[in-house]
Amino acid sequence: YALIYATAIDNATPNRKTGESPIERFAQSSVKPKLRHYHPFGCPVYVLKNELQNNKSLPRWESRARVGVYLGPSPRHARSVALILNLESGMVSPQYA
Repeated sequence: YALIYATAIDNATPNRKTGESPIERFAQSSVKPKLRHYHPFGCPVYVLKNELQNNKSLPRWESRARVGVYLGPSPRHARSVALILNLESGMVSPQYA
């Protein structure tokens, strides 16, 4: 996951001489990638528990989120969907961020 994410960041970063990113050159468009969508690899993130994602309710004082690890954007979803490592199960799943 780290190499894929590093490649994505490198492709979105503009060239110092031309000011154009490799993605812009390849696509022959002037749409600039938004670097603010990139987050530090491996940083902790909070994800809503599955019950809340499925519109079910939780008891009042129960925690509503779980901690995961950010692994980069999902290659199969929109840019706002991130791959998150669940620390309890060890599974990686796409989560809306």
